[in-house]
Amino acid sequence: MELIGHKALVTGASRGLGKAISHELASRGCSVVLLARNKHALRENLLQLPCNSPHQVHLYIDYDLLDVLQEPLDPRISEELKGVSALVNCAGISNYVLLPRLMNKYIESTIALNLIAPIVLSKHAYMPMLKSASRISKAPSGTLKRPVILNISSVLSLTDKTLAGTSVYAASKAGLLGFTTSLANELKGKVRVNALLPGLVPGTDMGASAHLDGELGAVTIEDVVKEVARIICDDTVNGECVILDGGNSKFIEATIKE
Repeated sequence: MELIGHKALVTGASRGLGKAISHELASRGCSVVLLARNKHALRENLLQLPCNSPHQVHLYIDYDLLDVLQEPLDPRISEELKGVSALVNCAGISNYVLLPRLMNKYIESTIALNLIAPIVLSKHAYMPMLKSASRISKAPSGTLKRPVILNISSVLSLTDKTLAGTSVYAASKAGLLGFTTSLANELKGKVRVNALLPGLVPGTDMGASAHLDGELGAVTIEDVVKEVARIICDDTVNGECVILDGGNSKFIEATIKE
């Protein structure tokens, strides 16, 4: 599916999964707003983004999502969220520290970046996406039919997937699942809301630091990017928490009221 005429905001877009996702969406004709705190890396990524359509306009916003609770929200972000068809909450932070040794400030920052930031950004995208839903629904076949929010969670959010020293990270990502399904029900199908739970991904902070094994379902960045594109483009996927585990997608059953 092509995404010409649409705009996506991707967090954590200076490197890793966020960077790869931004390239995939741009390759499909989507205008992409890159959001991360590393201005130099954002500039580099911006220059590398595909631009195959005269309607594509890419830009970046250098912003630390740990500041997201400050009101009002940075006006650069508020302005760009007014026109997005897709919000991809990909930014995250991880650590491998057993709970008794974990300083409170790291507990706070992990919850803030992994859970609170996606909630706040979704809050600000909520009404603009609802307003644009009727316009998007009239788009030609073969393109996006409803606005979509995609939250990148982790298999570590599941009770049967554990890794020592990641209890707070797992809690933040599990919270993202509850937020995803509840918001999907609240929006009643007018805006799709989904979560993707990848296994450990080499080339990311979490994957690089952990011992990868089959139980935790190591997947490649390419696997994740492909699944992200499928979830965004497939109008039938709503309220789903999709497990990407060794290349095999599974679903946590969700009850969605549309």
